[in-house]
Amino acid sequence: MVPKPAVTPLTHDEFRKKCDCQVVTIYAGRNCHSSFTLPKDLLGYYSRTFAHYFNGTSAQALSGFLILPAVDPKLLAVLIDYIKHGSASFPYGFVWSWGREGDGVTAAAYQVISDCVRTLTAFLGLCAAYDVHEAGVAIYEPLTICIYLAQSYGIDIKTVLTDGFIDTVLGTLPDLPGGNPVLVLLAQATGADTVINHRLVSMGE
Repeated sequence: MVPKPAVTPLTHDEFRKKCDCQVVTIYAGRNCHSSFTLPKDLLGYYSRTFAHYFNGTSAQALSGFLILPAVDPKLLAVLIDYIKHGSASFPYGFVWSWGREGDGVTAAAYQVISDCVRTLTAFLGLCAAYDVHEAGVAIYEPLTICIYLAQSYGIDIKTVLTDGFIDTVLGTLPDLPGGNPVLVLLAQATGADTVINHRLVSMGE
């Protein structure tokens, strides 16, 4: 899958105009107790998927709400934060004590990294599903920690940053003005991974 081009950042005046419109609400999670409210035009500017839904004729769309019981609210919160602010951080909580030693520590570190990568993969899937590819750059910080943790405990980075994960990244993240930091990070971490490096070369042409 080839991701859409990155949207052009809004100027201050454009942002204000898109905020001066109908407000819509998205409910997420199993019990739909988590809600996210934001201007419809701002949401639609970043997401063709949400724009198509809220400009539809269903009773829910006309009422200005959408229910997503299968979506993790914590992941959706990052995506919504990006839409509202043009940037977002991924608040992944690493349950790990740095400098640990002893039997089984490498296996424990591998498990921590694997759990994080699964969460980041799920988030990228959400970015792709709702067409907010730019928000995928929020994985940069936790991904950096995963790579550092792997290097610290002698874990082969390609056993956790698998081909499937790399394909998800390449198929989700758009080419950003000035380059995409996540792709640069992965190229540096995986060394001779020609797929990523070819993508970086094509971005610079």
